[in-house]
Amino acid sequence: MSYLAALTGILIGGGYGYIAQRGAFCMNSGFRVVVTDGNTTKVKAYVLAIALQMLVVPLVFALGLSSPTYPAMFPIGAVVGGLLFGASMRWAGGCAAGVWYKVGSGSLGALAAVLGMAIGAAALELGPLVGLRTTVQTAGPSVSNAPLETLWAWAPIAGLLLVVMLWRAAPGQAGAWSWRRTGMAMGIVGILAWPLSSLAARDFGMAVVPGTVSLLTDPVRRLMSWDVLFVLGIPVGGFVAARKSGPITASKISAISASKHFAGGLGLGVGASLAAGCTVGHGLTGVPLLAPGSMLAIVSIFAGSAITSLWTQRGMSRALSDRERSA
Repeated sequence: MSYLAALTGILIGGGYGYIAQRGAFCMNSGFRVVVTDGNTTKVKAYVLAIALQMLVVPLVFALGLSSPTYPAMFPIGAVVGGLLFGASMRWAGGCAAGVWYKVGSGSLGALAAVLGMAIGAAALELGPLVGLRTTVQTAGPSVSNAPLETLWAWAPIAGLLLVVMLWRAAPGQAGAWSWRRTGMAMGIVGILAWPLSSLAARDFGMAVVPGTVSLLTDPVRRLMSWDVLFVLGIPVGGFVAARKSGPITASKISAISASKHFAGGLGLGVGASLAAGCTVGHGLTGVPLLAPGSMLAIVSIFAGSAITSLWTQRGMSRALSDRERSA
């Protein structure tokens, strides 16, 4: 791989981490507050990033700067893995990219989640649970992407409709940035990921799990791969962004809390492996191509997050009521 190609992975990852930290761009809280509080601020940034890619990425393909590659489509895997991933985000303290950028902010809980995610995904991708992944992904009807892989050409129409809808949406802010600024910046990074990663003979946009697994299982040989450099760039960008708010110190964390984050990370890794992607690989890369498997996975991730959030909220309300009655 050339020096330039290696550098682009770091740049795209760094851009992602910087934007995510400044805009509090994490779909753990983004999906959760939609259900618990009716707050769609972070989801609007997410959808805007997707819509911008829908408008521009087909042009990238038309100019020959990259080639469309659909994420794999495993209907049962997308549902089962998506539900598990969505549920696990709460205990991990973030989505797959969210825990990576929070490492750059000094979060030891996020570091525990990253380790758990790497182990969980590696166990299914290369380790003793490969058979489980294969069984789940091949269950149910076999669905081929082949007849659907020209849908990306229609993406600009969907993107335009989404932009028109978002234009009328109420303003709002998450973190230091407005959702519009965050969504536009993340959409630009997502667009650039396609032609820049093609310099490394990799025709795909952003993805978190491949680099995370490679970093754990083959760090020496794969260190200079675009995917590994991308995930390493995320905490670097998060660190630079967090420094704008002052000095960074490692957060204190108890053994119980670290175990909780690690277990959540395991769920993220296992879920992402079964679903063949996460909120980045499917949501910010596959959905802009109108990939059916990616849309199914994202709906399942949202459902997993919603179920967990409502269950937790119900439990907290019941505990509060019990305390009030006993007072």
